Amino acid sequence: MFNLEDMATAGFIYSAFCFAVAVILIVVQNFWGRGEDLFRKLAYLKVNLVAALGTWLLTQQTWEAVILMSLGLAISVASHYLLRNFTIAGRLLMATNLLLMMFGLLWGTWFISTIDVSTITRVLMFSGYPLLILSLFPGLVSTFEQWEVLCRKTWLRPRAPLPPGQLKHYPKVSLHVPAYSEPPDMVIETLNTIANLRYPNFEVLVIDNNTKDANLWKPVEEHCHRLGERFRFFHVDSLSGAKAGAVNFALRHTAPDAEIIGVLDSDYLPEPDFLERLVGYFDDPKIGFVQTPHDYREWENSTYQRMCYWEYKYFFETTMPSLNERDTALTVGTMCLIRRKALEDAGGWAEWCATEDSELSIRIHALGYSSVYTNVTFGRGLIPETFSGYKKQRFRWTFGPVQELKRHFRLYLPRFLARPSALSTLQKIHHMNHGLGYLNIGLGFLLIPFGIATVISMLLHGEAVDIPNTLWITSSMALASGLALWWLAYRVFLKCSLKDTIGALIASRALNHTYNMASIQGLFIPQIPWKRTNKFKSLPLGLGALTSVQTELSIGAAMLLFVGVALSFFPQTGLHLMLLIGILLRSLDYFAAPVMAILAENDVRAQQSQGKFVKKAVAGGMTQVINSSDSYDFSIFRKPDLAHRLGGNEQAYPE
Repeated sequence: MFNLEDMATAGFIYSAFCFAVAVILIVVQNFWGRGEDLFRKLAYLKVNLVAALGTWLLTQQTWEAVILMSLGLAISVASHYLLRNFTIAGRLLMATNLLLMMFGLLWGTWFISTIDVSTITRVLMFSGYPLLILSLFPGLVSTFEQWEVLCRKTWLRPRAPLPPGQLKHYPKVSLHVPAYSEPPDMVIETLNTIANLRYPNFEVLVIDNNTKDANLWKPVEEHCHRLGERFRFFHVDSLSGAKAGAVNFALRHTAPDAEIIGVLDSDYLPEPDFLERLVGYFDDPKIGFVQTPHDYREWENSTYQRMCYWEYKYFFETTMPSLNERDTALTVGTMCLIRRKALEDAGGWAEWCATEDSELSIRIHALGYSSVYTNVTFGRGLIPETFSGYKKQRFRWTFGPVQELKRHFRLYLPRFLARPSALSTLQKIHHMNHGLGYLNIGLGFLLIPFGIATVISMLLHGEAVDIPNTLWITSSMALASGLALWWLAYRVFLKCSLKDTIGALIASRALNHTYNMASIQGLFIPQIPWKRTNKFKSLPLGLGALTSVQTELSIGAAMLLFVGVALSFFPQTGLHLMLLIGILLRSLDYFAAPVMAILAENDVRAQQSQGKFVKKAVAGGMTQVINSSDSYDFSIFRKPDLAHRLGGNEQAYPE
């Protein structure tokens, strides 16, 4: 009848066919806007019949194809009842993705067990398997979060701003604006925009902590006085806890009658209806916080920042709406409103965590509060002008969730093992995956040494293993399907051109090494110094811009050299070739980083040539650099201060 080998092979092909057909249906449904009626009734049967026919044509295994079709139908029916608010194509996508991962692991186990290689090579191949198994769960959850926007037909939880003009009362809002060594003109522009909010009952607390140069904070203090009594300015020296310490300080000085706390980064310009459209959610005493997306301005004419912008947007257009649907939205540090009582009940902001914002959402949800994420922009900030700044920001955003996972792991365990909380099962899964997903990236990086060691072992033992057609077929379909889903999300939900989609992909790949190092370090290091995102205009560095990516350049070059040397010794076909192709593709991630650094440097040079900066020598060996668009005359800057003021060394907050 059949054996395990035949079943594993047929199952791998079958699941790849199912997944590819499901992706085609999702593309048709979303891109061409066809209705759900296109996929009704016999859609589950049709997809599984196509997969069974394709499997039979490739393998000539009749009984295996029949059994697999029965299994596929069973999983499809289960998804029909578990994912009630999904389209039929969406249910098929989620079900077939699970099927593909299961059969991929099964087939891989059989394949490695049976190929004719040395024991050392086989052990090296299996050494990466625990990492693959550990990544299975977070991989499934992460893809679910990213693809849900493509698959849902109805959303149940609130996700839109409230209509204007419907507020019955106006609870007092205390807006906190932390600042550390920021350009005064930028902070003042933010405060002027806040002053124009269409809301009658709010105060603003500006907390400038640890800024040494009075020329940076004095103009802001004076401007707060000009804006009136609702604006209060605090300059605090030697305040620990970085941004979390600053907003905790603000919380202690908040007006006693303030019911809602808002946090705005000092570069964010809020829309006039920011409070008017969101405060009404707090009429429900269960709402702990309301979050709006990160968004950015002044990026349209910059190739580098345009790539960064669309890379940023993906998370807020896909994952955050998915998290909101299970009441697991995250606070993201700016443009958020928080119930004061919820913040105080949770113990304030976590000064130990690099992502004090998303960490707070865990504790607020654990207290039983609900939340709302509305995917409508109510404010825009600035994208880091240098790739170095972009990397440092993303390092912090990756390190922090791993810290959260280590600190709160007991909250996510089954109820009889868990620390008592009000978290639902789905909240536990998604909050846990916020940390596991980033940790998973670091674990994936560890597969590279195993792959290189496997190729070396095959080279030393003179082993050449033919690649089965099964592996070529399934890997090709999986790769094409993944790229199609990435393109579809950008095309349909972000309304993004193909050029910008490719740019976002390059920006994302350029951050891979940063993700890897941050997640691995987060596993072993308890804390890192907070490094501010520099907002001063950057000066051109020439080839010095590549200093921030010298590690990526070195690793990428080493991997490329290894591939070239290995190909010169190996025949040009076989399993080793596929492994080398994989290593080559990973090397391209590392070369994407210098590409981004060079593009950022070109933009800085373009700004300088357009007259954005005036640089002049001053008597006494001093140097002054002035942004020609600034409206403030700063005192002469000493040379040692130039680096951290103008885009070079980004100093850390004192701990």
